[in-house]
Amino acid sequence: MANGQDVFGYKRNPKPDGVFSSEDSALTIAGTSATATAYLIQNWSVQYQQQVEELYEIGSNRLYWSKGHPIGAGTIGRIVGANKGDMPGSGLFPKEAYDLCDGGASMTIVAQGGHCPSSGTTPFTLDKGISLAMNGCVITSIGYSMSVQDVRIVEAYGWRFGYLNMS
Repeated sequence: MANGQDVFGYKRNPKPDGVFSSEDSALTIAGTSATATAYLIQNWSVQYQQQVEELYEIGSNRLYWSKGHPIGAGTIGRIVGANKGDMPGSGLFPKEAYDLCDGGASMTIVAQGGHCPSSGTTPFTLDKGISLAMNGCVITSIGYSMSVQDVRIVEAYGWRFGYLNMS
């Protein structure tokens, strides 16, 4: 089907070229001592950043950058339900992630989107997932919360790590 111009002046295909779906999405955490499918995950995030400092020379307009060391941080929030809360080495995180003196754990988060069934008229499914391999992972915070309207316990974890590889 040819591109058309809609009432707002946008030129585009009238049907999408692909479909994203989170209906069957899954999150799996793999570590040195455990691999667990993370049930009832409500949110997760991972950030990896390097410090960059601007340096200027007095009497000139030259700009220099000073590169610092990278560091990462992550969070996961889930509802305590089908499984117990995480105890060191019992499920969600490997035991090594709770031991700073041991150098932390190696963890991989694999997040994969769900899919729509294909048919002759349905566009192809964009089943894009991501695998985040982190090393030196150390749990830095554990928290629990509940609010009156939800009547459920939410478990939240924070961690730091020193290396990230994406695929």
